Amino acid sequence: MLVKLGNIFFHYRNYFFPLLYAALFIPSSPLFADLSWGLISGAVLIVFGMLVRSITVGLVYIVRGGINRQIHAENLVTEGVYQICRNPMYLGNISLLIGFGLFSNSLLYMTVFLPLMLFIYLGIIKAEENFLIGKFGDKFIAFKNSTNSILPNFGKIKQAFTNHHFRFQKVIANEHNGIFMYFAGMLLLLKYHKTLNWDMSIVIFGILLVLFLIAKWMKRTKRLNYW
Repeated sequence: MLVKLGNIFFHYRNYFFPLLYAALFIPSSPLFADLSWGLISGAVLIVFGMLVRSITVGLVYIVRGGINRQIHAENLVTEGVYQICRNPMYLGNISLLIGFGLFSNSLLYMTVFLPLMLFIYLGIIKAEENFLIGKFGDKFIAFKNSTNSILPNFGKIKQAFTNHHFRFQKVIANEHNGIFMYFAGMLLLLKYHKTLNWDMSIVIFGILLVLFLIAKWMKRTKRLNYW
């Protein structure tokens, strides 16, 4: 049942998650009496999530974005950050989810929408693993039995980086959209909390937009030679 739901979640994920992220702005009772607790702890987790995603992409990028919005994988990647946990990109995404919930200081988001989003990710992970077992068989089962799904095994960090080179160009090419959206989201939440004036907001957004457009131009003109 969960696998079937996971396939549905995967198919419509580009609709589900933006709508659920919008719930950050629904009026809610505060999670913390002191907003700074939420801003600081949330920012730490958001940056951690971006770093996890960036390191994963920069070391070994796994093509598992789907074809025609269906689960797909070209090969089984078990090296790089995938030695630390089987789903490092989802580890980064979940860190971002929790981070934005804390950053928004929304009790409603953390108690209602965050559990729903985590359930969606659980379904997607189960569906992907069901696909990978069907395609790679015992090879994936061995990988599954030796590597945690989400919880990182920090004892394998050195091993994960051995014989791998970090390619920053790959991060720019694959992550510039997401990074722009994450920082823009933080900026919107700061404005929502009225902790940032308009002048500063415009300056910061302008800088983000210029960097985003440069990254977009570099990718479009094939100046990111990372293969």
